[in-house]
Amino acid sequence: MADAHESGATARPPSEPADDRILRFPKEERRASLYGRAGAGLHRLFISQGIEMPTKKRRAATGPQQDYRFELGGYYLERTHPEHLGHWYACRYDPGTRQVRRRSLKTTDFEEAKVSLAALVASAPSSLNRAGPPGPDQVLSVAALKAYLDERGSHIASEDAAERAVELFTDYLASISKIDAPVAFWTPSRQLELAKWCVEKHRHSAGYIERLFNVMRSAFNDACVTRIRMDGVGNKVETALMGHAPKIVWKREAIATELKISARRPRPATLSVEQMAAVLDSLETPHLFRFAIMSLCTWARPQAIIDFDPATQVDWNGGVIDLAPIGWVPTKKRRPRQPLTGCLAGWLPVWNKEDEARRAAALAENRTPPELGLIVYKGKRVATVKRAFRRIGKELGLMGFSQYSLRHFMADQIKKLFRNVPREQRSLWMGHVVRDGSRTTANYESDDPGMLADVALATDCVIALIQQHCGRPLFAVDVLLTKKELQAIGARVIPEIPRKQRVGGGHDRDRTCDPYHVKVVLSR
Repeated sequence: MADAHESGATARPPSEPADDRILRFPKEERRASLYGRAGAGLHRLFISQGIEMPTKKRRAATGPQQDYRFELGGYYLERTHPEHLGHWYACRYDPGTRQVRRRSLKTTDFEEAKVSLAALVASAPSSLNRAGPPGPDQVLSVAALKAYLDERGSHIASEDAAERAVELFTDYLASISKIDAPVAFWTPSRQLELAKWCVEKHRHSAGYIERLFNVMRSAFNDACVTRIRMDGVGNKVETALMGHAPKIVWKREAIATELKISARRPRPATLSVEQMAAVLDSLETPHLFRFAIMSLCTWARPQAIIDFDPATQVDWNGGVIDLAPIGWVPTKKRRPRQPLTGCLAGWLPVWNKEDEARRAAALAENRTPPELGLIVYKGKRVATVKRAFRRIGKELGLMGFSQYSLRHFMADQIKKLFRNVPREQRSLWMGHVVRDGSRTTANYESDDPGMLADVALATDCVIALIQQHCGRPLFAVDVLLTKKELQAIGARVIPEIPRKQRVGGGHDRDRTCDPYHVKVVLSR
């Protein structure tokens, strides 16, 4: 191997500190590349020539490739024993653990190892590079988005939506042959072009495009946050992936105005009691009926119902249901504690007996027992019921019907039918933040589900009103609804009082009725 002087490199001045022996290379020879691992570097500098080698008195060695230790930016090269393939390793001393961290460069050639080490140093976090965090013109946008999903995806409630947004961004960049575009690429005009592409190709609404931009804004801002990350050889370092982020400026109204589309899609009208009864009669599978009853009784978001575990989230002594499962990481989508409604309190034991019977039958027949959970279909826990409820809405001719329609129906009915159920209680029941008053005061107030007893009573009353138009039973046991209590919460409509049964059973029924066929009892 030729000396550094023979290769045209400039020797380091004697006064230059040893720890500042950093590789220098012409600016025009740099180019960006996607680096898959989050935190290990999102930009990479490839060097084909002009490597400036540090001058150092060479030591005698067995070969020309081992006559001195090549150091660069705190890293150095070290070769394994020839019996172990003789690969070169990038090494760095970690003062925290007092250990040397190594990473194979997967090459036995010294020159290739130097180039690989240079790329590694260039891609190292900013705390190891003395130039500071790279700017948005040096970081690939697809890499920053991927890092956001890897580091923060599991901590956000809308992980699926974020993954879909990243897919759309990648598809757009591929369609314009700009897959290697840096973060600085997303100027306001480029953002508008993306919005136009989403409308023309996918017919997305202005509201949905705004949510896409929210994902982009969160990803770029997160890349500027200083965190403990891993460098190229596994050292934990405190660094930011990017110095600053471009502004994502477009909002829903501005997008609609610029692209001449509607700012908001018209919200479908809330279902009537008769329409909701028709929906419940159309539910053919037990898991959809369970989901519907849970949604009507709790007004909960679909994911909270999917995650619900009766064994751990129901306090029968206190008559309280907690929609936040054990181990759930809190998000902005709050999951409240509520008093049990009479309807749900009757169904939960029935469903538990049904599940135990299914598991026992499966074990007796040497079959795999169904998975544990409330919403189970064909032995597997259900991940979503979105498509099923959309299909039901189309079959019944209900425009815009979805799994959220049950939640919207209950909130709307309680608001219209009960004058004395305040908005604060309805908001707490739905898991919304009540912004009236002081946030500090709210921290001192107790979280008492008992204050929502009026909402629970009103909920049972609305389900009783649906029962008058529904062919299937909506109550598993008798639920006592007193006219006096309903009038106290300002009920505008009171369910009809069912005709009393004869002692002998009457109406071709046995005296002890099937719990699935028991109607609501309203006392006089």
